[in-house]
Amino acid sequence: MEKISKQNNLNALEKLVQIFQFSLSFRDDTRGIMQYVHDEKNLHLHRKFEQRIPVETVGPLAHIFKQGVTEGIFDTKYPEEAAKAFNGISAMVLQGIDSADHNSNEFRRKFMAIFDFIERILGTESGAILNAFKIGQKNG
Repeated sequence: MEKISKQNNLNALEKLVQIFQFSLSFRDDTRGIMQYVHDEKNLHLHRKFEQRIPVETVGPLAHIFKQGVTEGIFDTKYPEEAAKAFNGISAMVLQGIDSADHNSNEFRRKFMAIFDFIERILGTESGAILNAFKIGQKNG
């Protein structure tokens, strides 16, 4: 995420789309590890994972959100808090779907909800993130 946030050739929406794509690929590439971490007997690992991820991702996300404000794409006075909200919303909405098929209606609905919530928090036009994501999917 840090590497994506520092790419100079992408606008903030394009970076945000790459973050979503990275998150999806991370879930696929690490499915076995994630199942291990989420196993009830490994609760200590699960807690560490849940505590560490938000700390590591707030900086890159805030950087992207600040860039979006500068570019006139986003309108928020609180990019760092928006990054924390992004993490919290994503975690809550996606809770319990680690093994869900990415093509399922449930998975799509949850991502649509995240896009909607984040657009509202970032003060961007409705559909901006979804449209950028669709373009990114075609190009990626």
